[in-house]
Amino acid sequence: MGRTLAMMKHFKWIAIITLGTGWAAFSEPILQLRVSTPLLLSGAAGLRMGPPDGQFHPALEVEAGIGGGRAAVGLDNHGSGSFGYGLKGALLRTWIEPLGVDEDQTFLGLEGELSIKQLLFHVGGYRRVSDGDDDWLASAGIAIRF
Repeated sequence: MGRTLAMMKHFKWIAIITLGTGWAAFSEPILQLRVSTPLLLSGAAGLRMGPPDGQFHPALEVEAGIGGGRAAVGLDNHGSGSFGYGLKGALLRTWIEPLGVDEDQTFLGLEGELSIKQLLFHVGGYRRVSDGDDDWLASAGIAIRF
């Protein structure tokens, strides 16, 4: 659990530094409805900093679903045109009924995203950082971005 708290502190500092920059003035809200493993059905909200110019900009997201929750920070360029992609570091915690993994475990990993208009596809790989039986976790899903 100590490693999990240490990682959460890193996410907090990244968020504070990012929000303190000039990018926050050009922030764009992120709202998504997602279907994925292991979270099943979930909703995500966040903030993408920077103008919608097709360039990479910092993004922060939180997600809660039937199988767990996720906090992510990274870069994406989903704000312009009909095609985009992104890369994020994420902390994922399982609860209630996760798909293919035990509940009450914490994972840290990377996610890649690909978007076509408002449709978003994502895949990720995670390593367990808390007590539990599952050392590695693969995640994949689809989302609609509003």
